[in-house]
Amino acid sequence: MSYRSEPYYWSAVETLSALKARKIGALELLDLMVKRQSDLDGATNAVIETHIDEARVAAKAFDDAKGKGGALAGLPMTIKESFEVEGFHTNAGIPDLANYVSRSDSNVAARVKAQGAIIWGKTNVPLATADHQSYNPVYSLTRNPWNLERTVGGSSGGSAAALASGFTALEIGSDIGGSIRLPSHYCGVWGHKPTHGVVSGAGHVPPFPGTKPLTALSVYGPMARNAADLELGMDILAGALPGSGWKLDLPRPPQKSLSEFRVAVCTHWFPVDPAYAQAIESFADELEKQGATVTRLKAAPPVERYEDLYIAALFAVIGSSLPESELETYERAASRHPKGSLPDRVARATRSSLGAYSSMVDQQNKLMSIWADWFQDFDIFLCPVSMTVAFPHQTEDGHGPVPQMDRVLDVGGEIRPYMENLYWPGVATLAHLPSTVRPLLDMVRGMPAGVQCIGPAFGDYKTLRFAALCDEAFGGFVCPPGYGGNARN
Repeated sequence: MSYRSEPYYWSAVETLSALKARKIGALELLDLMVKRQSDLDGATNAVIETHIDEARVAAKAFDDAKGKGGALAGLPMTIKESFEVEGFHTNAGIPDLANYVSRSDSNVAARVKAQGAIIWGKTNVPLATADHQSYNPVYSLTRNPWNLERTVGGSSGGSAAALASGFTALEIGSDIGGSIRLPSHYCGVWGHKPTHGVVSGAGHVPPFPGTKPLTALSVYGPMARNAADLELGMDILAGALPGSGWKLDLPRPPQKSLSEFRVAVCTHWFPVDPAYAQAIESFADELEKQGATVTRLKAAPPVERYEDLYIAALFAVIGSSLPESELETYERAASRHPKGSLPDRVARATRSSLGAYSSMVDQQNKLMSIWADWFQDFDIFLCPVSMTVAFPHQTEDGHGPVPQMDRVLDVGGEIRPYMENLYWPGVATLAHLPSTVRPLLDMVRGMPAGVQCIGPAFGDYKTLRFAALCDEAFGGFVCPPGYGGNARN
């Protein structure tokens, strides 16, 4: 294996190969990553807590064992703050939890630790993991390494920034409203939103520590700097909790080349910046040159009022755990907007009855059946991740979902409600579909841009195979200016 850049920009697969071959020691690598974060993270604020001494002990133990261990043995990595890791604070930026220290590991942390990974730091999130910007009253704001005036996305924003900056080769995010996919898109890295239910969220905050995870829409998955590392992450993260009584067996795809994929492209279902839409269309052109069968959809898939159902279901789940005082705050914010507007629909959804939610689930099940039929004719649904590329920070109006009801975004010169940025991620979330995000080939308005590669339910390895073949055909990670390493890795 050749190593094409400095160790801090090696992929996880390359890093593990070098550790196994003893071309670099785990302690040496850890110290290099920690020094890089110390030198460069002051401007971005991606990593918000570190446990270096404990990590050095674990790294030395790996070196003393002469490279023996599991699939991630000796790999130093960071993890999203909202996952419990024994001995670390876990508060999701919630001031009432600022002093809470985890006494056990979340499912995902336990899985990577069991394979020998060394978790040395945690990465920043929005308040209660509920925004497309990563800032909170406990750890402040994380800035995009491509442009410090722009968002890193959320809620796995610190994770994406750490990957782009070369502080870690592998991360783990959570996603209910695009929280893996948007940060990957905004920061020029890779992320995978799994099929719903294949990775356990036990030990994720929110909800509050010690309570069962939200299960209706939330998922948990890997983030990295290429698709091969995402697949490695899924191999480790996916599966049942011990003693649960069920076993997961995700199918492996038959496709060996891009020419074997049937790809449908849609860039007009929801609002999107024309420049970003054109970049996706250009990417589709390149796929055709590789032999893929590409169909440009003249209309969105046959699903009516998709966004209404997604918003209703999403905020019914969110509202189910909110106290009365916060529900009233939603209603006061919505009162400034017309009846039937997006803020009004959000506020009403937070008070959904059990009967109303049961009706939503019934509609959701019908939707999933429609998608299953649709994917008989296609392998990949290619679409935007969000309305536009990383936008300038909007953080002076408070934290959490309520201020977002009044915000707007410039979408290629058109002003749109901020919360419409949930629509494109909702395509995969509502239908419980897997979605892999990888960067496009060209920058858009001076920023990196990604594309969603959505597949059929339980087709996680199909979307990952598609993304990996794109990596082979089009190249991989590009580091932000001023961050060193090769221009294209």
